[in-house]
Amino acid sequence: MGADPDPGGRLPLRLAQRPEQLRASVEDNLRSLGVDRLAVVNLRRLDTGPGLRPEGDQVVDLDDQLAAMTALRDEGKIGAIGLSSVTLDGLRRALPAGVVCVQNAYSLVSRDDEDMLRLCAAEGIAWVPFFPLGGAVPGLPKATDEPVVHAVAESLGATPSQVGLAWLLHHAPNALLIPGTANTAHLEANIAVSEIALDAETLATLDGVESRSNEVPIG
Repeated sequence: MGADPDPGGRLPLRLAQRPEQLRASVEDNLRSLGVDRLAVVNLRRLDTGPGLRPEGDQVVDLDDQLAAMTALRDEGKIGAIGLSSVTLDGLRRALPAGVVCVQNAYSLVSRDDEDMLRLCAAEGIAWVPFFPLGGAVPGLPKATDEPVVHAVAESLGATPSQVGLAWLLHHAPNALLIPGTANTAHLEANIAVSEIALDAETLATLDGVESRSNEVPIG
């Protein structure tokens, strides 16, 4: 929650950061899905990472948003609260509300959030990286463009994409991957990532890939 679809707009999303808009988005999802409760709802803060930035009345204090999310949880309309595109300070402020997952842009080539990743691991919070291979929007680096990733893939009999995803699983034991897929073969390749073993030397080689910022505002 925090941005709603806007198919006819200049961008396919419009911001919906105000507490009443968060509630309306949850209610709309409950109706469209025909369910009484959403298991987890991510509050999309848009404070960091690639994407839109709030302006005007869409600049809303995190505490006000968390109050709305907590009320929805108390009412049984959502089961748990997650955060998306949040800063480290924002996550720390939100911890008392109970956070089960963080969804930020993160990949082998864009590792801005190492401190947040460590905090999530310490607090038992799932790490759900979006753009897990980078490069989903212009200006972002791509893991699959790295010669080292291609060399590792060749040595393992895997694809560069699989290596990029396997690195995430090895690097962050609390990671839950959400790679996109368009067909069954791609889905099977993504599932096979869990069987790829990266030894210490290979991990060190991949860790040596340069990390570049994923801060690419859009709009």
